[in-house]
Amino acid sequence: MTKRGPNRFEKHKAKLTIAFSVFVAALLVAGAVLLVKAARDEILRGGERYIQLREPRPLQDHSEEPGPETMKYAVGLEKKPYRMRVDEDGYIQPSRVHDNPDRSIVFLGGSTTECQYMAEGARFPYVAGRLLETALDLKVNSYNTAKSGNNSLHSLFILQAKVIPLKPKVAVVMECVNDLNFLIHMGSYYRPHYNRGIIVNKEYNPVKNFLLSFGRKRSEEDFNARDEFAAYRGTQKNYSIQEMCDLYKKNLELFVYVCRQHDIIPVLMTQFNVLDQGNVERLRSIGLLESVETHMGMPFARYYEYYHAMNNVHRIVAEQQKVVLIDLDKLVPKSSDYFYDGVHLSEKGSRLTAQIVAKALEPIVR
Repeated sequence: MTKRGPNRFEKHKAKLTIAFSVFVAALLVAGAVLLVKAARDEILRGGERYIQLREPRPLQDHSEEPGPETMKYAVGLEKKPYRMRVDEDGYIQPSRVHDNPDRSIVFLGGSTTECQYMAEGARFPYVAGRLLETALDLKVNSYNTAKSGNNSLHSLFILQAKVIPLKPKVAVVMECVNDLNFLIHMGSYYRPHYNRGIIVNKEYNPVKNFLLSFGRKRSEEDFNARDEFAAYRGTQKNYSIQEMCDLYKKNLELFVYVCRQHDIIPVLMTQFNVLDQGNVERLRSIGLLESVETHMGMPFARYYEYYHAMNNVHRIVAEQQKVVLIDLDKLVPKSSDYFYDGVHLSEKGSRLTAQIVAKALEPIVR
């Protein structure tokens, strides 16, 4: 048998070893240089503070099931994935139905306007646009930039940051419950909060940034199973209902003023709900009374009084500022046929709301 000689790799083993060592060393040096540069940049940049724009996450397209906390108090809501698509500007799709619309309307608010847990074509901001288009024989885009947890101050920042450049004919805002809950727990619109706060302090620490990014992802995944205010209870200033209404009123007045400064017609909507003394037994049967009293730290009767006082601020501002008011608190029946919990619509309720909203907007959109 003929003995085989060394192959090409064995012949040049020393050279290959040196070349590989040089390559690894070059990678290590390059990594070290980049690390030093990054550290230098972090030191030079220091910390940064910025205002958080709480909008639907641009370009997302995902389906999500209602979490356990939502299902715990829901009646008639199916536990199945609900699709949420958002365009590049943070508007819930379908929104930009026409490239060159005759009229544009923007809806701002929290989860009650977002309508996450229903079919895309059933969300009332979208349906209202389609109804207006048919009634007026105009091309109408109705944009929905509401986000779960947003209060009136978040809507103000969204209005100024991205709604004004859109130059809509009308801007519609519906808030209430998020403002009330935030003020009860936090005592101020401006108090820092990890998820709903206004000012974010960003520290340029790579490890911390990774952990924060991971934490944000987790917080989105189990949002409905978490108690966002657990760490803040008992530490807030105890505002009277009049003080809370005064704070809320200032935000709504500012919303009206900013819209008018930019030739946008402001519209205020009271918030639909089933938080009525006549529905106490139903609310108790689904555990909502217990939830309110446990999480809010007050009897339901007192929370009921606070909520309706805040909702009434819309009526006061609308009358004083001569603004169109859509009184959904009165116009949407307080029936379980139209809601799956205390303030969130079912698809049936959403379609009814769309009809009410479209009819009210028709004269000013025309």
